[in-house]
Amino acid sequence: MTTIHAFNNQISMKYNACFALLFLVFALNVHSQAQPTSAVFNVKEYGAIGDGITIDTEAFNKAIVACAEAGGGTVLVPAGTYLTGTIHLKSNVTLLLEKDSVIKGVTDLNAYMSYIPTPGRDMDRYDNAHRTRWNRALILGVGVNNVAITGVGIIDGDHVFDELGEERMRGPHTILFAESRNLTFDGFTVNNSANYAFMAYEIENVVFSNLTVNQGWDAIQVRGGKNMIIRNSSFYTGDDAVAGGYWENVVITDCHFNSSCNGIRIIMPVKNLTISHSTFAGPGRYPHRTSRERQRTNMLSAILIQPGGWVVAPGLSDNIHVHDITISIVNNPFMFVLNEGNHAGTILVERVTATEINAHAASVESWRGGVFDEVIFRDITIEYVGNPNASSDATSLGRPPVDARPLPCWAWFARNVKSLTLENVNLRYTGTDQRPAFYFDNVGAVKFNGVTYFGSDNPQSAVFRNSGTWTVDGQEVRRAR
Repeated sequence: MTTIHAFNNQISMKYNACFALLFLVFALNVHSQAQPTSAVFNVKEYGAIGDGITIDTEAFNKAIVACAEAGGGTVLVPAGTYLTGTIHLKSNVTLLLEKDSVIKGVTDLNAYMSYIPTPGRDMDRYDNAHRTRWNRALILGVGVNNVAITGVGIIDGDHVFDELGEERMRGPHTILFAESRNLTFDGFTVNNSANYAFMAYEIENVVFSNLTVNQGWDAIQVRGGKNMIIRNSSFYTGDDAVAGGYWENVVITDCHFNSSCNGIRIIMPVKNLTISHSTFAGPGRYPHRTSRERQRTNMLSAILIQPGGWVVAPGLSDNIHVHDITISIVNNPFMFVLNEGNHAGTILVERVTATEINAHAASVESWRGGVFDEVIFRDITIEYVGNPNASSDATSLGRPPVDARPLPCWAWFARNVKSLTLENVNLRYTGTDQRPAFYFDNVGAVKFNGVTYFGSDNPQSAVFRNSGTWTVDGQEVRRAR
């Protein structure tokens, strides 16, 4: 036990030092952003009407150009409803949404412009980066620096329908930034996105804070992000709440996730990621957009890390820390999956309480990629809903298609993991369930310390296949085979 505690303390110190430094870096980045001048450019002075009828696109873009040419400042959006097509943001401009202001997307699809990658820039690793129809947006910023959207107003995508879009329904994203640095998004609400509320490619030094997102598809989807904070925000989405990958130095904290898909879905490798002090609660307030007439509202996984889950996305995921999380009424609490060309270093999950997990066990699994080096779960309580009809037959089990699926155990499944540690973990279910609690397949070392679970007095409650040593509270109970 002394060895286990010493090792785990070293891991905690490593993460604490890493993320203390990360917050310091963020603070310095934000502080060092070039501040706009005090000049204010009111969109109404450039011809905007804000009556919910007149198209105000030209007035907005004139005000932004004038602001940028003056060296930067604030473009003010007073109370009113402004119908617009694409608004092009420029460097050193703050778009300030006053109370009762609404920027609303027009229904004319020809009014929306697209992000087109800069020639010579390698964007091939990002799914959809070269699809112009996919990359249209209501608010667009490309190659810009020191830009902010702030205030307490609303940006409304109006669920603009595109029968030629993805799934024959998705229209423009609400906000899209690419190839940009020093960005701040604070205080406003995004409603009814026709695709993602926020879509990004290769952004750096970014703060999302005090945001509310209602309906639409994903709230925040970043493909290529460095030095980002997502904090103090609430997401009520009809698809994944936060998603993306190829991230480095990212903190997601003090947020509320309510989704009819996944809370957080990582689809590409990530390094130095923390998810903390947040709640994940289903069912979704708004139906899953793609389910159409089925109006599905069940929340799938709270946290789904699956680099390469959509398209091949090779690389290492490392230094992932999940802590101080509350989960309720979801299909699956955690699902960590490696795919082709993927490998994982260290993942630490601690201080989590999850209730009414109603479909699938937690899992850490690799099928077509490398292995997980070190995965630690500490101070975890999970209550599942038992399934008396579920099967423990693992002969047909294979790589998950995209989302969590039935497993041959009710609590925890692990495959291709070098070392898996569970410390101070309490697992139980309501009702009945005949499956074993655990299923380990090609796990090098399994370490239990202070683990309680239904069936703990039954050796058949933990199934080992091609796996190594199992120690319980420091005592070896199963030798390597």
